[in-house]
Amino acid sequence: MPIDKNSCISESVKIWHPELVNIYGNCSIGENCNIGAFVEIGPEVEIGNNCRIGAHCFIPEGVTIEDDCFIGPGVVFCNDKYPPSHKQAWEKILVKTKASIGAGSIILPGVTIGAGAMIGAGAVVTENIPDYTIVAGNPAKRILKTGWCC
Repeated sequence: MPIDKNSCISESVKIWHPELVNIYGNCSIGENCNIGAFVEIGPEVEIGNNCRIGAHCFIPEGVTIEDDCFIGPGVVFCNDKYPPSHKQAWEKILVKTKASIGAGSIILPGVTIGAGAMIGAGAVVTENIPDYTIVAGNPAKRILKTGWCC
């Protein structure tokens, strides 16, 4: 079964093709989330309320996504700095409230993406991104810091 029964998934979560999604144990997915096809959500991942996870995303253990976030299709979160370290070098990743990550982006271990930050499609995020900052490129660089949100 692709969805582990030990996970806490709100009844309002929409999983578009449950037979094509892998959700491992002890993760939590909040209210009103949408999850696309071919998504893998590892053990102990936390996803807040009102999040959208695009198709073909990889979200491994140690990732926390807060409320109202957009994770575009094909986004890959990497938790292992020196693979395969067998958890010895795994680092957590935090995506704060209302952040948006564009399609095909790669988020490296130990990174925090600030509240309201926007990550351009295809970006490789190698360091922390401050709140309400727009970045793009490889490695991701600041394009704009603004108070665009609230």
